[in-house]
Amino acid sequence: MKITLHIGTEKTGSTSIQRALAADRAALAEGGILYPQLFGSDNHMELAVAAMAPKAGDELQLVELKRQDCDHATYCERLKAQIEQERAGGAFDRIVLSNEHCHSRLGDSEAVARLIALFDADPADCNVIVYLRRQDRLAVSLHSTRLKLGGKGDLFPPASEIYRPYYFDFQQVIATYDALIPAGNIDVRLYENPRLAGGDVVADFYEAAGLGVTPSVTPRANPSLSNAQSLFLARFNDMFPLIVDGRINEARGPIFQAIRNVGLGERFRPSRADALAFYEPFRPGNAAIRERFLPALDRPTLFDENFDDYPEAADTASLDEETLFEFVAAIWRYHRARQ
Repeated sequence: MKITLHIGTEKTGSTSIQRALAADRAALAEGGILYPQLFGSDNHMELAVAAMAPKAGDELQLVELKRQDCDHATYCERLKAQIEQERAGGAFDRIVLSNEHCHSRLGDSEAVARLIALFDADPADCNVIVYLRRQDRLAVSLHSTRLKLGGKGDLFPPASEIYRPYYFDFQQVIATYDALIPAGNIDVRLYENPRLAGGDVVADFYEAAGLGVTPSVTPRANPSLSNAQSLFLARFNDMFPLIVDGRINEARGPIFQAIRNVGLGERFRPSRADALAFYEPFRPGNAAIRERFLPALDRPTLFDENFDDYPEAADTASLDEETLFEFVAAIWRYHRARQ
C-alpha cells in the first residue's frame, strides 16, 4: 500500500491541511484513500509519539501517554492495532498521513524507520511532502506558538557555522528521511504564497498529493500572538511552567483560550540585523537543498532573501496597567464561565 506522508515543517499551514483532510475523510475514502483517525487527533500526533524514542519531559509524549493511560511500548502496540483495523475497514490503496511533529520530533533515521514499520511499508512505497519556510520567519512564528503552549526560550536560538539547531536545519531534517526514502519520492515545496497553488497551502497540498478531490474550505489556523499577548504569556509561563516534576502542570489551565481576544494588535518584529544574523548559518544547507531537490528553481537561492519586512530596530512594547487588567478580567470571566 502506498503512503503519502506530510511532515510539515511546523508553521507552514499544517493545521489547515489537517482540518481539510479530516473534513474530507469520506470523500477521500471513496477514491481509495485512507486518512486514518488513529486515536482521534486530526493531526496524527500519534505517529511522532510512537516513532520517537521515549523521552522524559517531552510534552507531546506526556500528554498522549496520559491520554491513553499506558507506557510507550503499549502505546505503540495499540496504535499499530488501530492502524490495521482502519486499513481493513475499506478498499484502500493509499494512506495519507500528516503530522508536523515528524519534522521536530523525529531527529534520526531510526525514528523514521519506526514510523514506516507501523504500517509494514516498504520505504520505496512512501512519498514525503515537506514545506519549507525561511528560517528566520519560522523562528518568529514558532516563538508565538511556543508561548501559547506554555514554553519559553529565545526568539532566535543560538546558531552558528559550527552549531545549527536541528529544528531549523532543513538539510539535516530532509537527510533524516532521505536516508531511507528514495530522493525521487521526497517533494520539497516552498511555503511562499506566490509558489502555492491558488496562493493557498491546502489547495497546494491536495494538488501535490494528487488527492483528486476539492479541499474543504477551512479557516486560517494558529494566528500569531500580538505583542501584548506575547509579553503577558512570557511572564505567565515563568510563573506557571508547562512541565513540573516531569508532568504536565495542571495548574496552568487553558490560558490562551482565556486571553485570545484581549490585547490584540501588531505582533512583535525583531530587528533586521538579528534576523539576518540568525539566517546566515543556514545558507549552505539551503543551497544544498536547492541543488538536490529544486535545481530548476527560478532564482539562485532556496528562499527569497529580502529582509525589508523587518525594522531597523526591534519593536518595543510594555504592558500598561490597563491592558494588564484586561488580561486579568478575561481570565476571570473565562474561569467563571467554566464553573
